[in-house]
Amino acid sequence: MRFIPVSALVLLLSAPPALAAENVIAIPAGPLPAVLSELSRQAGISIGGDLSLAGWHSPGTAGTLSPEQALSNLLVGTGLGYRRVSSGAYRLEALPAPRPRPVNDRGAPDMIAPIIVTATKRGADPADLPVSVGVLSGATLSRFGATSVDAAVPLLGAVSSTHLGPGRNKLSIRGLSDSAFTGQTQATVGLYLDNAKVNYNAPDPHLRLIDLDRVEVLRGPQGTLYGGGSIGGILRIVPAGPDLAERSAQARLIGSLTRSGAPGGGGEAVLNQPLLTDRLGLRLAVYADREGGVIDTDAGRHNIDRTDSQGGRALLALVPAEDWRLELGGTYQLIDTDDSHYRQGRRGCCTRAEQLAEPHDNDFDEAHATLTGSLPFARLHSTTAFVRHEIDTVYDAGRAVPGLTGLAVQPARFHERQLSRLWTHETRLSSVEREERPALDWVAGLYLSNQQADGGRGLSAMADPQGSLWRRDRQDDVKEAALFGEVAWRFQPAWTLTAGGRLFHVAQEVTATALAPALATTEGYATETDYTPKLALAWNAWDGARFYAQMAEGYRPGGINIEEGATGGGDDYRAARFRTDELWNYELGAKLAFWDERLFVDAALFHARWRNIQTDQLRSTGLIYTTNAGDGTNTGLEVGSRLHLGGWRLEATLTLNDPELNRVAPGFAASPDGGLPGAARLSGAIALSWRTSIAGQIGMVTALDLSRTGRTRLTFTDEVRQGPVTVLNGRVGFDLAGGWTVGLSLENILDTRANQFAFGNPFTLPAGPQTTPPRPRTIGFSIGWSG
Repeated sequence: MRFIPVSALVLLLSAPPALAAENVIAIPAGPLPAVLSELSRQAGISIGGDLSLAGWHSPGTAGTLSPEQALSNLLVGTGLGYRRVSSGAYRLEALPAPRPRPVNDRGAPDMIAPIIVTATKRGADPADLPVSVGVLSGATLSRFGATSVDAAVPLLGAVSSTHLGPGRNKLSIRGLSDSAFTGQTQATVGLYLDNAKVNYNAPDPHLRLIDLDRVEVLRGPQGTLYGGGSIGGILRIVPAGPDLAERSAQARLIGSLTRSGAPGGGGEAVLNQPLLTDRLGLRLAVYADREGGVIDTDAGRHNIDRTDSQGGRALLALVPAEDWRLELGGTYQLIDTDDSHYRQGRRGCCTRAEQLAEPHDNDFDEAHATLTGSLPFARLHSTTAFVRHEIDTVYDAGRAVPGLTGLAVQPARFHERQLSRLWTHETRLSSVEREERPALDWVAGLYLSNQQADGGRGLSAMADPQGSLWRRDRQDDVKEAALFGEVAWRFQPAWTLTAGGRLFHVAQEVTATALAPALATTEGYATETDYTPKLALAWNAWDGARFYAQMAEGYRPGGINIEEGATGGGDDYRAARFRTDELWNYELGAKLAFWDERLFVDAALFHARWRNIQTDQLRSTGLIYTTNAGDGTNTGLEVGSRLHLGGWRLEATLTLNDPELNRVAPGFAASPDGGLPGAARLSGAIALSWRTSIAGQIGMVTALDLSRTGRTRLTFTDEVRQGPVTVLNGRVGFDLAGGWTVGLSLENILDTRANQFAFGNPFTLPAGPQTTPPRPRTIGFSIGWSG
């Protein structure tokens, strides 16, 4: 099914040449970061850059002004200027003339986080939002060498990931994890590439974090704005958009050497090309790399788990009229892994017994069209996106032959494939601010989606690889339609009440066929209509101190599970329902700024009540089935802090969880203490970096980051545990003349061998412990150029 934003196209064609000109701006004098944030809010523009603003003061401005006039007035005396990079977007830059720095901020320029985030579907300062927010700018990701989501999660706070391998991991937020296995349940974390949802029940596609503006995370259920599959929260990857004013290019070559492992390497390049100045521009990013293997076998094969990745992204931006923007874009990525990354038994760090190869392929494609613009009464945003995700996995499954077919154990391969196609469309309107801050701030929209998945699972003997000892195919078609809205009412100067809701309808149809050893077919159909609410109260107590209380609901619609009542046959092949799960989250939060906004502290105390937990579990045969585990809770505390002092930057996160399974569903196996799988009671990270210059000519940045994940369990029982895991990384980079850069990194400095994930092959898991240690100590090096 294909959705086309017809109304958005009509609005584009009929848009007048200029809908936004001068506004009445009123911003008092104050710290420069706060003043610029207020201008972003009042004028509806985005302001970014890579210069430290801590310690600077702005004189303020007032009057009927254009955004450019207001921004110029606010920067008077700072030594800063700006460059318009696209409609409604400006980049701060140091003026050519040298400028004195404040006495209390001596040192080299430092990276700053984005002023405005848009994960709440309205541009806002994170400090003003009654929700726990995490943001990593593209500069911060580069500084700490985070090139994938699972590498960035320690820095995001309260976000965790499994570690089965690239393209096979599951994300969770605040310990709200249902299992380590991937079946029919939707993910607990909604993953978005800008405005396009990219996951349903598939694992994290392991998108490379190249050429990004930022990564945003909203912690806690986001059912009102994002619908099903966001029980834990949402994680949004925002690429850098085309610069319509200036051409630029950059390239980088990387290499790595791993202790007792194979070397790796690769390259990446980015090109930005204005085609019509301030009207049309193109931005391209491409990359390819090889991660050398580290797993050996007893038979003498070495480094068997090599992974090759390649991908790219293209964005074309058109500004047909003032304050209107059309973006067409696409992303592709291919991941090919020669063998799995785990070891079996209690051998050395990276050795396992000889077995059949277990390759894994993960192919991801995405395309989207996004239209944004201002109407006289609202701001329009319309996105239509298509995601194609194909996953192929092979397991050594000789031990599964008796359970699935009744035959004797023999060498056999289990091949699992899934091809999913996800169409989504969202059109929304949000309030605009013109003169003074309005009492009401709102957003309302329509969402449509169609998920089609074709899956197949087959067992074949190595003696007859073209035949099938056992085979099951399945086709899923899930359609969803929703109306959503949220209103923030500032009923007192310092108090804001936010209320929202989402009305949704989901229809699911499944056809499943058993092809071997006997033929059988079953079908299932299910529909659901429901409503999910949200309520929040925020108090701006004083400058630099904001507090909030929130209650919100998240959900995942129920679905259809295929069950087999008899081993080796298809006589009892039927469809069964698993129920919708719902999560209510109650939260108290504080967002504090100290020392002229050099120090930020965010904290949240939360209590989540999770009803009818959906979970993917393993049968004794090694097959995955979906069921409801029961009811659970998680009470926790998360604290994040950021300190900027000259060229120094310190970031730290700490999360405490107390996950419990309070009610166990009849027939479900769980331990008496009733914890949740993959939920560490304590996790945290600390990152320290320093930027300076050498002899006034060479820029240098050094960074250290330490992450700690406590002990977790693989399932709802205590049988298989993993962790704790402590990883220390370091890197140093140099900015040379002519746009050249060189870098050196050291990953897993402590060379820890802790078990960060206790799963690899579902068919051999009962035979002995499976562990996935971190990659051994690895030295990385890079050389790049930009201009």
